[in-house]
Formats: sequence, structure tokens, C-alpha cells
Amino acid sequence: MPLLRFGTVLGFLLALVALPASAAENNTHSIPPYTASYEATALGNTLKARITLNHEDVQTRMAMDAHVSGFLRLLGRFELSREALMNRQNGELQLARSRSQQITPRRERKVETRLDRDRGLAIGTIDNEHFQLEVPDQTLDFLGSLYLIMQRLERSELTRADNRSTVQVLERDRLREYRFEYGERETMDSPIGRLETVRIDRRTDDSDVALSAWFAPELHHVPVRFDYEADGRVFELNLTQLEWHDPIIDLTDE
Repeated sequence: MPLLRFGTVLGFLLALVALPASAAENNTHSIPPYTASYEATALGNTLKARITLNHEDVQTRMAMDAHVSGFLRLLGRFELSREALMNRQNGELQLARSRSQQITPRRERKVETRLDRDRGLAIGTIDNEHFQLEVPDQTLDFLGSLYLIMQRLERSELTRADNRSTVQVLERDRLREYRFEYGERETMDSPIGRLETVRIDRRTDDSDVALSAWFAPELHHVPVRFDYEADGRVFELNLTQLEWHDPIIDLTDE
């Protein structure tokens, strides 16, 4: 396989594991606890990702783990995990802590961050190297930003009439501003049948990598598909299984 093509596939598989999912809420939480599983394939390799959402009193915890199987696995481990702990203050979602760990045959990177709201700082470590970064009050990480978009869709706060939401996202030791834009409504197949969905596109001015997600309103805006576009190619990450917690219901067994 040409080196450039190999790099594109590897970049796609690792980038997709950063993508999350969600599901519906009570008076405090608009989206209930869930576990969602996804798969993507590229040139004989398979990425499997699992996203979990849980509410702990006034806090919300979102976690993701993913791994690659196929011929790339012969070279070593390709794994990624993320976790975000969020609070809600005065009706606003706030990131409290964030962590991520990425493992490839060539390196392992671990990032842990906490938000000091009083001082407006993100304080953390990257592979045990300390950093501090000034951040706006409503800064989130990747998982938190997607959870926020799902909440806004669920509450009809992001609609075609008001079709853009801008979010400041903390990525390791830097900030990036993303625009989440309301797209077309589409009907698509899923493991639990045909679903009406709304597409949300994620864009930023300082990257040519594009991400899109299709959220299903009848599943409380759980994403049923993600598209990752890079180097002129589009790859798909599709929902394969969805379980609601308390009680757990495997919707794919119907």
C-alpha cells in the first residue's frame, strides 16, 4: 500500500474514535443514559467504538473507547479512549474535567485536564508535561461539544431558522472554534429500521478536515452515522447497536 494512502487510512481510523453519540433527559438531563456502538471499515480494517453516557446527580459523564482490528493490528495496538465530566451551572453546560489516551505502535499520548472556572484556566498534563491555558467560560472538549449539540437539537434550540452554533473546544493544550451548522433532513437505514434524521456539519476555519453527523429525533437525537472527510475521501462510521440504561434495552434484538 502506498505510504500516503496508508497514512490517510490510519488518520481516518484514529480520527473517527474522537466522535461521540447520545440519547433523552428528565427535568435535569434532557438526554437519558445510554450505550451506543459504532463501526467503520477502510481497506480491510475495522474500527469499533463504544460511547457511554451517564448522569451522576448534577454531573454528566461521557466516555468513549475505540480500537482498530485488521492488518493494522499486526503492527501493534491502535486504541483511543476519552472521558468528559460536565456540570450544569445556571442552565449552562460546563466542562469540569477531561482526559484522553491514544495508543499507536509508535507512541502513547495521555492528556488530563481540569477547568479552573474562577481563574478562567485549563490546567493539565500532556505525557506528564504540565500546561496552563486561558479559556473562555463556556469552553468544552470534543465530547462535551457534541453532547451540547444533541441537547440543543433535543430542545429545538438549534433549528433550520437559526442554523449555526459556535463552540470553543479544548484540544490538548490549544483552543479551536467550531461551527456546528444545521443541514438537510434525510431518511436512512439503521439496525432498528428506517429513521428520519437531521444532518449537522462541523466546520472550522483552520482545518480542511470536515465532520458530519446524522441525528435521529425519535431516538432523542442519538447520532446514527458520522462522516469523516479528509484527503478528498469520505469515510462512514455507522451505528450498530443502541442500549438504553435503567432498564437496559437492546433495540437490535427486535
